[in-house]
Amino acid sequence: MKKLSLILLLFSFSNVNAQNNFSVKEFMKYYVKVFNEENVVEYKKCTHLPISIISDGKIIYKTEDSTPEMIFENVKKTGWAYSKINKLTVIFEDKNTAVVVSDYSRFDKNDKQYFRTEGVYSLSKENGYWQIINTTTKSPEVSK
Repeated sequence: MKKLSLILLLFSFSNVNAQNNFSVKEFMKYYVKVFNEENVVEYKKCTHLPISIISDGKIIYKTEDSTPEMIFENVKKTGWAYSKINKLTVIFEDKNTAVVVSDYSRFDKNDKQYFRTEGVYSLSKENGYWQIINTTTKSPEVSK
């Protein structure tokens, strides 16, 4: 009986996600935090497949798990050291759906902002926690 209780306890912990019970704004801050940490495991939990990404007039549909390490490597090639949210605006939110506008910046290793843009994020609550199902970003303002 003790073995069964221990197995059930371990199973219940395996289904707990760090972002459980986050508000929409808390989730978006968490998403940027795990991105900055290059935390692949938690980053994957923040998105729901399939996902659509609209940027610079191009639409990308991701139906399978792509390697976040490649995403991090590509953004590092631009000089990225970390990202920061400047402003979050929740357009609407209900029990399982939300739309958020995030004004965010990217910074280099010298804490110099080199990129700023706004993104619209569509969120869905899956399995008790928020996940991104779509992102749409405008062309960034690039600092010289």
